Amino acid sequence: MRGTTVWVAPSATAFSCLCEVCLESSRVGGMLFTDAMMVSTVRGAIGAEAEVTVARCASGHEIVVRRNERPPGLQRHDDRQLSIA
Repeated sequence: MRGTTVWVAPSATAFSCLCEVCLESSRVGGMLFTDAMMVSTVRGAIGAEAEVTVARCASGHEIVVRRNERPPGLQRHDDRQLSIA
């Protein structure tokens, strides 16, 4: 299985995601979903000027965090979009 790539907004300085490798391993092992989420969660920071950073989950799997501009179809604000302050 490939590693995990996470895309964050241009202004993001922190991230929280799931390690897909750990999540799949937990699923195959029959772990309860809530327990799998707990062991798969990865949190970290990305420098304001960095375009990409690499983090590792507790098991050592690589998590690549990349900045991304808004997709062309989402350039306009839509009240239905999730807004995280």
